[in-house]
Amino acid sequence: MDLDRGGAARRGPDQGPRRDVREGVLAMAPILLAYLPFAVVVGTAVARSDNPLAAWLGTSTIYGGAAHLAVLDVLSGGAGWLPAASIGLLVNARLAAYATAMAPQWRSAPLRRRVAAAVMLTDAPWGLARGREDRGDFYLGAAAALFLGWPLMVTVGAFVGERLSAAPVTGLLPALTLGALVAGRVRVPPVARAVAAAGVAAVVTAGLPAGPALLICAALGVVAACAGGLAR
Repeated sequence: MDLDRGGAARRGPDQGPRRDVREGVLAMAPILLAYLPFAVVVGTAVARSDNPLAAWLGTSTIYGGAAHLAVLDVLSGGAGWLPAASIGLLVNARLAAYATAMAPQWRSAPLRRRVAAAVMLTDAPWGLARGREDRGDFYLGAAAALFLGWPLMVTVGAFVGERLSAAPVTGLLPALTLGALVAGRVRVPPVARAVAAAGVAAVVTAGLPAGPALLICAALGVVAACAGGLAR
């Protein structure tokens, strides 16, 4: 650490925003590897869609693997854009809670930084940044790594997914990946309520088509997660 003329501490280039961004990118790296199997599944669904280019653009416009996969599944079943959009919004409704939790720390940030933080908001960077609310550059580094890496991994999945889809375990990859991400947060009451409600709904709707069943599970999970706050 250097000292200015008045003797005050001055952070060097490795102790300021650049360091925080670098640490965010490094923290996201192992999560990117964990997401790779799920990206292959999403990429396979993209390749099988009627309009692969439009489906691939969803990696950034929908920006959420579970929501993206749900939208593609509903569209492949012959449903229109309205049911597909509805289920995508429901699956990603949790992002509103994340944004609300982040708002106090980002309220005084420049508009361009707030827009960037909002566009790249999803589970992993939000979770990594918990406890580091005073280090916005850490969040931006982690979020940018995923925002840029996810479309690349889905693209790889679009090219190689068909070769892997014959393996019986492939169909379990989305559930295994999402389950691993959720497992560490089940101790949080809203998450536990959402998981329990969605699990019960999954059993009850087992005989329904995948699109409506997922819509019901997502809706009940969101309602259950919010129920505790409304009861207080």
